[in-house]
Amino acid sequence: MAIGESAPVPQPVSPSGREGEAGAREQIRQVRDKVVDQAKTTFKQAKDRAASSLTDSRREAADQIGGLARAVHRTCEHLRNEDQPRIAGLADSLADQVDHVAGYLREAELRTVGRDIENLARRQPALVYGAAFTLGLLAARFLKSSDTASEPARNQPARPASVESPEPAGGFDAP
Repeated sequence: MAIGESAPVPQPVSPSGREGEAGAREQIRQVRDKVVDQAKTTFKQAKDRAASSLTDSRREAADQIGGLARAVHRTCEHLRNEDQPRIAGLADSLADQVDHVAGYLREAELRTVGRDIENLARRQPALVYGAAFTLGLLAARFLKSSDTASEPARNQPARPASVESPEPAGGFDAP
């Protein structure tokens, strides 16, 4: 402030001004509470949908793994019929372990599965890395085979236009 200027004098707030301010604050608080409640509800719904989707995916994976175990058991029977009981026994024990994993995935809670995988990774990291690598190879093979199955014309050589072709070849001499 410069010399000779006077400081502004605060004006008294009328009681109706304080009531209006309090009313505005109350409205703001109500709107904020509604927005927070709506956000919580939306988040809970999204979380429930994600959990349901993960549960469905987990069960689907368990069914596919169970199918793999059944296929290995059938292979064991074939090996026994071919007089290879030793290999059949090894394959049978592998099929039992795969069947055990499928049952575990069907029954266990998602958090329990995650915790068990973390514990396994701490105890036997090479096993987890090997399993992840194998799953990656299988996924790549699956994606590659589904890509080539959907585009069979891609792998066929191009057919050159022949002179006897009823279709015009195009170019500058075409009518």
